[in-house]
Amino acid sequence: MLTLKTVFSKESLKLFWENTLKELRITKESAKNFIKVYFDILSIRILMTAKKPEAIIISVVLIASLICSSFVVGANYKERIITCSEESFSESIILGNENTVATNTISKKPVPAKGSVMQKVDIVTPTMCAYNMENRELLAQMMYAEEGVFFSIFANDPAQIERVHKLAGSVILHRLNNHFSGAQTLADVLYAPGQYDYRTIQRVEQGQALPPQVYQWAEELLTIGALGPDNLVFQAEFPQGTEIYDHIGNQYFCCR
Repeated sequence: MLTLKTVFSKESLKLFWENTLKELRITKESAKNFIKVYFDILSIRILMTAKKPEAIIISVVLIASLICSSFVVGANYKERIITCSEESFSESIILGNENTVATNTISKKPVPAKGSVMQKVDIVTPTMCAYNMENRELLAQMMYAEEGVFFSIFANDPAQIERVHKLAGSVILHRLNNHFSGAQTLADVLYAPGQYDYRTIQRVEQGQALPPQVYQWAEELLTIGALGPDNLVFQAEFPQGTEIYDHIGNQYFCCR
């Protein structure tokens, strides 16, 4: 069963408070300007009925003020959109996919990596990992332990299920290619200290029943090559490294 857990930290609560104050300020300023606009329009209508020169002059001034006020209201509305489009202050983590290479605990609001871009065309990088039944089994187990929950999340989107599994497998192979944390084998990648969550390790050790396509995807990665450049070694629920290669659901696949 898919469950949700909300993680609050001092940083996220502080950020929530700061943005709440900002929202209140924007709302207050917008309300003041809307009220001013309303009374300006009302005043103009009253003055125009007088049809006197001084009334017309005052009306022109009020119209100019009305135009300026509309710009301010528009600016506040734009600022509100920017504020609301920022990432949530509380991070929802999907349990059952306790993945996260590096960590599965978010201690602060994710900040997109500098110069991050989404990869438009996949790069395929040959892997040093030999294709044999043992490596095929272990890679498939690791991929499914990390991303198996997406079979439920993207039940109607098989292409996304395949991609998120292949990206997770590619990160594993790139880590092996780069001897990340001293890895010489796939097992070294899995058991590297502080990398994969213990639940991922537990699932692999218990030997999950895998959908047949996961074995096919693992075989393709081992024989054809891993997706992405050789430095695609980060997978987590937040951006890291120097570039975001892809982002699916709550998963960020990033380059070092």
